[in-house]
Amino acid sequence: MTDAPRLDPPPRLDPPPRLDPPPRLDEPPRRNQPPRLAEPPGRNAAPRPYEQPRRRSPADPVLALMHRHYDLCARAVDPLEIAAALEAHGVTDRAAARFRHRDVFSLAEELYARVPREPADGSAASPPPQPELPGRLTARRAALHLLPGLLCAAGVVASHLLAAVPYGQAAEAALVLVLALPAARAAVRHGPLRAGSMGGNALWTCWLLAFGLYGAQGVTTLLDARSSGPTAGLPGLLVPAFALLPAAWCARRYALRTRARLADSHGLAEFASEVRPLLVRTFALFGVALLVLLAAAYTAVTILAPAQAARRPDPVDLVALAGSALLGLLLFVAQLLSVHGFPAVAAAGTGAACALEAAALVTAALQRLPGLHAAGRPLRDLVRAAGPGSVQAVACTAAVVALIACALPALCRVSAHATADLTDPTSQEA
Repeated sequence: MTDAPRLDPPPRLDPPPRLDPPPRLDEPPRRNQPPRLAEPPGRNAAPRPYEQPRRRSPADPVLALMHRHYDLCARAVDPLEIAAALEAHGVTDRAAARFRHRDVFSLAEELYARVPREPADGSAASPPPQPELPGRLTARRAALHLLPGLLCAAGVVASHLLAAVPYGQAAEAALVLVLALPAARAAVRHGPLRAGSMGGNALWTCWLLAFGLYGAQGVTTLLDARSSGPTAGLPGLLVPAFALLPAAWCARRYALRTRARLADSHGLAEFASEVRPLLVRTFALFGVALLVLLAAAYTAVTILAPAQAARRPDPVDLVALAGSALLGLLLFVAQLLSVHGFPAVAAAGTGAACALEAAALVTAALQRLPGLHAAGRPLRDLVRAAGPGSVQAVACTAAVVALIACALPALCRVSAHATADLTDPTSQEA
């Protein structure tokens, strides 16, 4: 029996090659990658001491500002009104950069474009009203502005005719003041000097005008001193009375040119730098008009006093008339502040002038009491050197300097030239 052929065992197969696990989706492929020098910190790792965690900004930063001032933007008639309101709430050009805008004007344009202005009933929206510009000085309005000056001029002539009548000049001056005040008020309410709120400025104006009539004579009587020359009295009111028409023209000129600068400006700083010289020129132009009226008033005083026409100009007369001119400048600056939304500042300036004049009267009365004679020495020296009209000149000079210092920064802001009420108490600060 033969043995069966022995079969060789099957060849042993090598195990399949070991494959690498598939790469994770959140990791880059490993091949052809340079070696990493350091592992990045994990998700829960604390940031390094010198690194601050980055704050994620919203996708639309203007949206929150738009919701905060939605009512204001919906009522605005143009983007300039929104820009003025944003500046009044403290938004500057630097703050506008956080909203991805170069200045407040471009931010206001986006807010104006994104807020709808269609009425609630769905009807077609009417075109927005145009910004209100200061009233034109027509012939009728110009005559109305000249009426107070004409009344004072007629009062000066009547006062000269009633010089021999006891208390005739005082009664006639009071009558002129009673007639001129309503005329001046009517002219202011129908011209470029119209203000929404006076803030007590009207009361102080009446005091200043009354002191211009009787203040010099009152100080002289209380001091028991003799004036070295005639006081201004009613002739001195010619300067502020006839200055009403130049004041209205200067106010309209300033408002129109400021509106033109506002339309062409691209930033708050640029607007302020362009408006500040314009405001200084406005004050200087009105000062030149006051100098012309001052020369005319002095001419009227010399004509009504022929005995003094041949002599040299009396410094007392010039100081008294200069006080009247400074009164006109004080009233102009105060009214300009009231027109552009600063009635409280205007009332504070005119009220300070009234306080100085009242303090002079009180000092003149107290120095007559026993033991208080030395308290009136500065006032007596001032009256002896420059006349009783110097009290008004000093008071008005101090108030004018203070008001101009407040007007230069205040009237160069965009919010001072808005066409609507920008002080919304319900709005929050940006």
